[in-house]
Amino acid sequence: MTDSMIEVRGARLWHEISGEGEPVLQIHGSGFGHFNFGPITPILSKTFRCIDYDQRGYGASEKPEQHYDLEVWADDAVGMLDALGIEKAHIHGTSMGGMVATIVAGKYPDRVQSVVINCAAAKLGFSGRLVFKNWIDLIKLEGCGSRILAELIAWQCLSRAYMATPEGQEGVEVIQQILRDANEDRVMIQACEAMNAMDNRDWVKKITSPALVIGGDEDVMTPWDQGPDGAGQQWIADNLPNGETYVVKGGNHSTIFDSTEDHAQAVTAFFTKHAGAA
Repeated sequence: MTDSMIEVRGARLWHEISGEGEPVLQIHGSGFGHFNFGPITPILSKTFRCIDYDQRGYGASEKPEQHYDLEVWADDAVGMLDALGIEKAHIHGTSMGGMVATIVAGKYPDRVQSVVINCAAAKLGFSGRLVFKNWIDLIKLEGCGSRILAELIAWQCLSRAYMATPEGQEGVEVIQQILRDANEDRVMIQACEAMNAMDNRDWVKKITSPALVIGGDEDVMTPWDQGPDGAGQQWIADNLPNGETYVVKGGNHSTIFDSTEDHAQAVTAFFTKHAGAA
């Protein structure tokens, strides 16, 4: 396992590589840095070379004063592959990272062996945009370490069954700590604004690699149906040129946490089925 800083497009980004095998670049969501993949990297790294990293503006990576949006982070993802000398990789993106992964796969098709788009959307409907408007309002009031924000994210992300367990209830404290320690208010606000402004529908249609849309059937934050003014997980699945779908029964938005084994089995099978990355 390696754990170090690496230069990517003018910023030093923290990264960690675990395991051996075909490379899997894991792109985290808007509030959690590389901790998003904490439960699943130990499983996937038994078969693959997992590359976890803090995106620009997050965690231990540099947080330059600049404009942040989904395409900036998508370009960084490919910059990370360049810096590591990786020609082609599997991409595993969750939540906002799934939106970034969509752009990576659509913009850089020659760099993507296959892509997993987890609990994402191509365009948020009005109710979907309200989720991140609420986050912005709370961050402006209380900062990323807000207890209210942590509680809100907990029920929006974790399944009812998981939240009924002691581990699930302790998750509120874990979420609050990660939000406080892995984020800067200005970056997370821009991330929320970027998701609300996002329209990835054209990128979805440009994806030529095999793609798996995976998400929980209880997903509150990015439901499969975003309503008539949005394009949710089902829309992505229906419009992928080479797409597959896996619905995690009893999973909410963070299937990596509340349905770890089910998520890991589906993703491992998908990447194995579409092997061939350099």
